[in-house]
Amino acid sequence: MNVVQEERNSTLMQKLCDKVRNLENVRFAGLISNFGNLYAGGFKEGVTPYENNERRRSMYMKFALESNFRKEFDDSFGTFNYSTIHREKTSILTMNICNYLFLVFTEPDVDLDALANKIKSMINENKNECCY
Repeated sequence: MNVVQEERNSTLMQKLCDKVRNLENVRFAGLISNFGNLYAGGFKEGVTPYENNERRRSMYMKFALESNFRKEFDDSFGTFNYSTIHREKTSILTMNICNYLFLVFTEPDVDLDALANKIKSMINENKNECCY
């Protein structure tokens, strides 16, 4: 991918993160690289993260590693669609987009399956413009 394509892709990825982050009850929407770096997105304005910067970076690396390990089973089980985690203070949705992990934190009572379908629709609307 050349520099112009990368910049365009980065802009489209940021727009997707912004759209998802602006949905009701979403706290965070971001793309995480294979190395655990935040590529695009972030916390919704006014939301206080539960973890400090260092702990969030560690958490992003953990999610990235888990995502890479899941790929080992693609031959057996098919490609990974998304996963959900329900915790006391937050719920978490992860899905792969391009070469990134899309990570979404929500309020704990959000229907993550419905949210995953909504995000897939957003991605499909733009799939010809990006590497989705």
